[in-house]
This record gives sequence, C-alpha cells and structure tokens, in this order.
Amino acid sequence: MAGETTALLAHPQGIAVTAKRTYRIVTAGRCVLADEQVPIEPELVVDDGLLVADTDLLSFKPGTDVVVTAEAHAKGGRAVTETTAGVRVENRTVTVRVVGKRRVVRRNGSWAFSDPEPFAKAPLGWREAYGGIDAAARERLDAPLLAPLQKYSQYDLKFATAAAYPRNPVGKGYVLEEGPRVEGLELPTVEDPDDPLTPGRLFVGHPDAWTGQPLPAGFSWVNYGWFPRSAFMGLPQVKLPPGESPATLRLKEVERGWAPADVLTGRPVEARFHVKAGNGAAPPLVFPAHLSGREEISLANLDPREPELTFQLPAERPRIAIRPLGEGESEAPAKLMSVLVDAVGRRVSLVWAAVVLPRLPHTPRHGPRVGFRVDW
Repeated sequence: MAGETTALLAHPQGIAVTAKRTYRIVTAGRCVLADEQVPIEPELVVDDGLLVADTDLLSFKPGTDVVVTAEAHAKGGRAVTETTAGVRVENRTVTVRVVGKRRVVRRNGSWAFSDPEPFAKAPLGWREAYGGIDAAARERLDAPLLAPLQKYSQYDLKFATAAAYPRNPVGKGYVLEEGPRVEGLELPTVEDPDDPLTPGRLFVGHPDAWTGQPLPAGFSWVNYGWFPRSAFMGLPQVKLPPGESPATLRLKEVERGWAPADVLTGRPVEARFHVKAGNGAAPPLVFPAHLSGREEISLANLDPREPELTFQLPAERPRIAIRPLGEGESEAPAKLMSVLVDAVGRRVSLVWAAVVLPRLPHTPRHGPRVGFRVDW
C-alpha cells in the first residue's frame, strides 16, 4: 500500500474504500492540487508515546477530524514573550496561548514561575503542552512493580504508571507532590488561555485528582490511551479523587460533551467501546457531523509570512463505487474523515471514505477480489 492514495478494506462491518488527496495552499486563499500526493497512512506512527499520525484507514468515524501541524510565529518575526495562535474552521475557533520557556523557581520562600524567555518562533505540540510524568512519584508509586514486567512486554510500560497525566503523558509541568526536586522543572509553553497552569495549581496532591488540572492545548493527534479518547476505547470509569462523588465532580470533558457522562459512574462492557474512538483530533477540533470539504479555514500566527492565513477547502468530493463479491457495482456516498493541515509545508490533505454493506459478510482475505473505483 506504500505510496497509494486509495485503499480498500473488507471486513464484517462492511467494505470501505479510502481516498486521499493533497492540495497546496496558495495566495488568494485557494487550494490547488499538489504535484506530490501524500500517500495513505496505513498504520499508526508513534514516537515515544506521541501519536505523530493516526491511520487513514478509519472509515467509520462519525465525524471529521481537523488536525493541524504547525509552529507559532510572532507577528513580523519580532521576538515576544507571549502570543496566541489559533485555528478557525467556519464559525469554530480554537485558540492556544504560547509563552516563552519557563521553569519553576523559589521566590521569597514560595513556588513561582520564572519570566518567559523571548521567542520569534515556537513549536506547537503535546510535548510543549501541560502534562507529563512525575518521575519521582513514579518511583514511589509503581516503578518497582512495572520494572520486572517490562521484560515480558513488547510495549514500553513507561506510560503505564499512575504518575502519568491521563490527558497528556508526554507534556510538561505535571507534579503530584511538593519537593526540592521541583525547582528548575520545565513548564508548558502551550496552554489553554482559559485554563492555564499557575503556581497555585502546580501540585496535584493525589494521582486521582488529575481531573482538576489544566486541559492540555494543541492542534495535533491525540493518542488512543489519552483521556478523553480512552473513554471511547473501553475505559470503564474515571477514578474519583478523594472526597468526590459522581454527583460532585466537575469533569471538563463531560461538561463540554467530549466524553460520555457515564464515565463518572461506571460503565457496562457493552457501553465502553464506541465508534467515536476513531476520532483522534484535539477534542475541540472533532466535528460531530462530517464536514463537506468546502469550509473556510483560517490559521492565526501559524505562518511566518501571513499572520492570518485563510483558505477555502477545494470542494472536491470523490465518487466512489464498490463491487462486492457476487454483486454488481454500487456507488457509496463519500464522507470526509480527516482534514490534515500542514501549515509548515502549506498543504492540506483530505481523507474521504465510503462504505457499502454487502449481502454476504466479507473478511480481509476477500479484499483483493473486490472491485472499486474512485473518480474525482
């Protein structure tokens, strides 16, 4: 499948065809077909816990993911200590606060944050957002248990610890308990402007009290095991902090509709897995209804030349026809699964999928004999 821009998968839930097309973002806000087409990503691309790219072969997403790979740029290239960056899709805007590098310091006997360093360009990603693993707490909580198990597992158990921030275990600034080791700790440089980390919120106190900590902010892929995506992957229940009950705990993801309410009360097995697990964009960039591919997108402070880079998606929808074994060809409506914006390369890829339900169940081994065509 390497280098392919179309793919077919046959399985008992239906026969799915995926089609991907890449465009260049040019002046006057237009998208034109790119000479070099980005191939379909058949598998997950993971780098030390970070989901760099989700597979494009998720054909049953109930809505569209918008994922943006970008850097923040200060206006005019002049160094600043703080700015904002944002993504707007039609009438929905997601904004992040970007600050210079900071560390935890001691001032007059109290914990504080150092002044941010100036920057003209800054990376945007989950490693720069709030989160991470409290290494000292990990040694105390579960490292003695996990270390012997590592040799029996092909997976890195580093992130299996109770000392990891469930929303973003690859970030910065997550600390369970106060101690001298905290001095000099790196702090997040990308934050939710309405939910920043402050010295008063630095220490979580209990592993199950993470629910009250700042939401990580970003525009890129969310790993399957991170909350709230894990809520649709089978997480039975969020562990409640001491003194809290399902009636008293305010969980931001539930309040905003990003996670099911029953994740607070406990869930039967049949309710734990949901098709929404396929959506892996940052929660505010998951669109519950499929986008049309005609939307206007605007990037604020994500391009070195244009502080506000606005463009219209190309309004091209593929016509996909599938011919199951023993049946005639039938056209299936294509739905937009992902909009992948590469702000650095000034290109955007649209991933479409169409599904038919054959009269007889198909399995992957039937795939090579199933016919399909994609017309643009």
